[in-house]
Amino acid sequence: MPINPVAVLKVSTGMASGYALAMFFAPGLAYKLFFKGGLAMPGKVEDIPDEADKVHKQMLRWFGFAIAFTQAHKAKLTNGCTENTKGALEVDALLWATAGVLHGDALSNKSQPK
Repeated sequence: MPINPVAVLKVSTGMASGYALAMFFAPGLAYKLFFKGGLAMPGKVEDIPDEADKVHKQMLRWFGFAIAFTQAHKAKLTNGCTENTKGALEVDALLWATAGVLHGDALSNKSQPK
């Protein structure tokens, strides 16, 4: 069964957009989900506060904005993820591979919930 590159690009864009929306609109929840732990993940990072302070919430909002803008930019440049899918998928593959490396590093130094 052949893989549809348009569908893959849309799924990748949607996944990244989900992170963006969570961080932009619910930074306190995003802090608990992705950094402190204890909600969706069984592990917790013990040596950081249980709640995000105003600085961390603002950092997450800016991070969410940056992710959202890159996804909107990609959608515009690919005409709704329907054109130049090869180039966009190559960039997305690099993005997700880099995210995997960063997750591995964070898990190894115990700065991310398991």
